[in-house]
This record gives sequence, structure tokens and C-alpha cells, in this order.
Amino acid sequence: MDKKKIGIILIAVGAFFLLNTLNLIGEDLFLYLLSAGFIFTYFMLGARKHYRNIGFLIPGAVLLAVALFSDIQQFDAAAELGGGLFFIFLGAAFLIVFIHTRAFSKWDWPIYPAVSLILFGIFITAVEKTDITAGAEFLNYLFPIILIAAGVYLLYRQKK
Repeated sequence: MDKKKIGIILIAVGAFFLLNTLNLIGEDLFLYLLSAGFIFTYFMLGARKHYRNIGFLIPGAVLLAVALFSDIQQFDAAAELGGGLFFIFLGAAFLIVFIHTRAFSKWDWPIYPAVSLILFGIFITAVEKTDITAGAEFLNYLFPIILIAAGVYLLYRQKK
């Protein structure tokens, strides 16, 4: 990256921090502006034309997801969904990166964190909103036992 780009980035980041320190912008607006800066930079540097520009899209999408989650938590319906919603938003950010960067050959890694985070968010929301574990203390022992059994099975299969 040349000195001109680094200078512009330093000025923008310094201006954001100064405005935030002077309480001229709130935390949520700061996240939106920072996200917009990353996404704007991604498009100004050529977007899909250059593989290395993805380094601006990913933090832009993640910061946008965090800002949206922060704003949506103010509504009662969203606040009732709990912490799982954060992971769903984060997964959606990686899904957007995956969809946008399909132009690159064999560029499929963003789908893995996207699906994992969305499924984890759904799982967390389901566990928080249902009472399926009430009276089931044995579940505390089930997961470690499954891990031990899987490890023993893998070691047994390796010996054959």
C-alpha cells in the first residue's frame, strides 16, 4: 500500500477517534461510519477486480453487523431473542462476503463461518427460549462422555 492510501486511512481513523472522544458522535454511529469507510474503500480500490481488496470488505461487513445488532437490541422483540441474534448477524455478514466474492475461483471459505455462526446463533436462541434442559442434569456429563468415546473410537480405528 502506498503512502497516500496509508495517509488517508490514518486521517480518517484519527478523525473518527477525535469525533468520538469529543462526544460528537455516539458509539453506534461511530460503528456505522467506520463500516461505511471500510466498504467505501473496498469499492474505491476496485472491489472484485483485485483479490487483496477483500481485507476492506470483511471488517466493513462485520462492523455493520455489530452496529445493526446494537441498534436492534433497543427493540423489545429483538432483545427477547437474546445473544443468539448477535451470532446470526455475524454469520449474515460472512454470508454477504461469500455472496459478493463468488467471482473468485474456489473462493468458498466465507460460507463456513457464515453457516457455523448462524447455526450457533439459532442453537443459542433455541436453548435460551426453551426449557428442554430442565431436570436433565445428566446432559452435563453427556457431552464429555461423547468426546471421550469419539477419541477412543478414532484411536481404535487408527490401530487397525
